[in-house]
Amino acid sequence: MSKRWIILSNKYDGFIKKAVNTLSGVISEYVNYVIPVRISLSVSSDDFEKNNFIIIGTREDGALFDSLIEKKLLDAPTESQGYSVYVGSMGEDRQVIAILGADELGALYGTMEICNNYIGNFLFRDGARMSEAHYLTGFERTLPEYKVTRVPALKRRGLWTWGHVIYDYRKFFENMLRLRLNEVVIWNDRAPINARDVVDYAHSLGIRVIFGYSWGWDNGCAAHAASLTDEMLEDIKRRIIDTYENDYKDTGCDGIYFQSFTELNTDTAGGRSIAESVTSLVNEAAGKLLSTYPALDLQFGLHATSVKNKLDVISLVDKRVTIVWEDCGAFPYAYFADSTDGFEETLDLTDRIVTLRGEGERFGAVLKGMVCLDWKIFEHFDESYVLGERGEKYLRKRSAMKDKLWRIVQAGWLKNSELARKTIGLIAEKNKGAVVEALCEDGLFEEKIALPTAIFAELLFDPTENVSELISRVSAYPCVDFC
Repeated sequence: MSKRWIILSNKYDGFIKKAVNTLSGVISEYVNYVIPVRISLSVSSDDFEKNNFIIIGTREDGALFDSLIEKKLLDAPTESQGYSVYVGSMGEDRQVIAILGADELGALYGTMEICNNYIGNFLFRDGARMSEAHYLTGFERTLPEYKVTRVPALKRRGLWTWGHVIYDYRKFFENMLRLRLNEVVIWNDRAPINARDVVDYAHSLGIRVIFGYSWGWDNGCAAHAASLTDEMLEDIKRRIIDTYENDYKDTGCDGIYFQSFTELNTDTAGGRSIAESVTSLVNEAAGKLLSTYPALDLQFGLHATSVKNKLDVISLVDKRVTIVWEDCGAFPYAYFADSTDGFEETLDLTDRIVTLRGEGERFGAVLKGMVCLDWKIFEHFDESYVLGERGEKYLRKRSAMKDKLWRIVQAGWLKNSELARKTIGLIAEKNKGAVVEALCEDGLFEEKIALPTAIFAELLFDPTENVSELISRVSAYPCVDFC
């Protein structure tokens, strides 16, 4: 009988607990016994004779990791969220899966590497892979050797969505974790009544939550901006502060994302320069918020269409505020992945804004080309609501409706992912502290991880990989749905 697998870890809480639970569940699909878990990285000689080992942790967890590093089977990652993974031999007739994180979140991401890339691309790629039995007994034979060390090119990798189209927030965040995404912007007309529960669950998976609300933006943005007066601007500033303190301050969220009156195709409104008006509004409102809540992460969603010729003015936005750029031109900023005309000009604009305010620039981007809201049926609502507690039957029904949309979106990404790679690569090269988010809403991400979302997430982790190789690899991930 082949040796059985045992999971070893020095602790069972936080991100390590999630890693242990995930591996136990995934590998149980390939063995016919209950996998033991031991909260210890020390093993006896008898253990070595009878078992294979899955060890999870950080460099602080002791001798087993040190031994693998000394044998040059593992590297010692040091950069936040980084990890080193080794699958192979650890002595005669004994196998090991070692997942070493630079920190506990890195160990959790290394676990996703095993669940996605190893099981999806390596475990079944040998001469027996056409056998049905092979797929049922993958962990009852000698595993193919695998060694990789990864550090994310961008530390902040996320999704942007309206809150009412997150139908199951737990599954939504679980799927974010599978793709190693760690930040979400959730926009609402009114704060969800269960906002604290949503934040707590996201935090348990290493995901930061940024709640979004209007700073003078609404569905009639053009008419609203055209009638701007000093009195209106003062009223907007007052409501900004009140909304944060009354609705979001006690949710535990990590920050606030806001939009103002910039989603226009003109650079003036009400006889005023939009760039000058919005810069003044943002600086005054943000200044008041940050004077009381200095740790608050403020993200200013800025539509380039109305300010791209006034970058000298936008450069005066308070440097403590992250400018998150939208609508900068062609895909990947455009709503459709086949909207590629003017890509070189778009890339040039990205190059100019990614460090617009100098060293330490707080830069962000919302990229698009995914499934988004159906604005023909959209309705604003001025009441609080319960976010993400819809039933399974509703998810299955709505997911089936979205499949046709995802096939069209997928076709565009298969053709034009190289443009997304170039854009993300430029951002990562020039500003490693940037936050990059994909607008992905009402696409039933909680029910299925569509291939375009997975491609986007992989590019955020490493935008240097050949796109054809990346697509081939990601398409095989067990968690990814090829439409």
